[in-house]
Amino acid sequence: MGHERWFEALISNLRNEHASGVHQPIALVGAAGVGKRTVARIYAKALVCERELDTRIDAAPCGTCDECLAFDRSSFAYVEVDARHFGDQEQDDKRVDERAQVNAVHSLIERDSGLNTAPVRVVVINNAEELVGAAADVALKTLELEISSSLYVFLVNDEMRFSAALRSRCSVFRIGPLSVEGMVGRLLSLCARWGLRSDEVAIRAIARAARGSFGEALSMLGRVAAHGDLTIESLVREPEFGWGPTMMACWRAVLRDRRDEALALFGQVGRDGPMRMKAMQSFLVACQLRRLLGSVPPDGSVSPALDLVSPVDWELILDDWTAWSRRTGLPVDEAMDRMVGLWACLMADMSWGACFVRGMSVLNAERKASSG
Repeated sequence: MGHERWFEALISNLRNEHASGVHQPIALVGAAGVGKRTVARIYAKALVCERELDTRIDAAPCGTCDECLAFDRSSFAYVEVDARHFGDQEQDDKRVDERAQVNAVHSLIERDSGLNTAPVRVVVINNAEELVGAAADVALKTLELEISSSLYVFLVNDEMRFSAALRSRCSVFRIGPLSVEGMVGRLLSLCARWGLRSDEVAIRAIARAARGSFGEALSMLGRVAAHGDLTIESLVREPEFGWGPTMMACWRAVLRDRRDEALALFGQVGRDGPMRMKAMQSFLVACQLRRLLGSVPPDGSVSPALDLVSPVDWELILDDWTAWSRRTGLPVDEAMDRMVGLWACLMADMSWGACFVRGMSVLNAERKASSG
């Protein structure tokens, strides 16, 4: 879903492998949750499927032959490992950890494949950017020796950390984030299949919050569904979605100089300090956009939590900013610019309470300076 061009390239690659009997290593590169592992499994199953390739629609595995049935249970033709678990994560000695990783790679390579009835063995290495040093060298030598008997598929989240030597031996397929529209359609279909009543506004908020990762969207869907149907009411019970109205109330208190009330409300935003600080940054940017444009374009969402705030509430908070400006004499745009600049410079590990008090102090100082 959403990766048709990428998938067509993989089908072409599959046809070439069938024709030549040579299995060029593959690197699937993209952020976590975009579907790399899912496609790797489909590709592996399609490669070992016994049915003639030309008789299959889009080269898909038939699902009924002996190899396809074995694949769904436990196939000797398919091996999947996680490079993060090759070494001993508890070891402080880097040399010990690297030796453990090398030994794990050797064990993977030397695994007995005598029971494999498929013409090829597919080895999928997840988080392949964790293969470093000698372990990467061992994997590289293996690629050169087993090109006709094994297909190695590297799933890479961070291409910058992936071994350049390994990457140079691979056919690289890079995948971007899924579109919001494509994800919304798929999530609505899943809700219908599962018998969940769904609100498209809530589903769209989940799709935006997932930032192109379908895996993350499914995780959010599960958390929200625990509260009942997929509605706005269920959605706002989750910390990352429900803070919009609280932030509005917080800023109404700020703009009326009710410091203690504002601080208490800010402490109810999100689940922790970093989320509160990120929420504040998002809110101030959204205020600027709405003041400049009158609204936020559909593809210009700053935060799903703020998308759930009603237009009436947005009008009220912008009116409060205008009233504050009249009282203080400081232009709204200038005040917003200074607040955005202040919160953008703050680090996530700082005390959220101290940051909030500092923000109010700066705002009050500017007001006093303007009045003076």
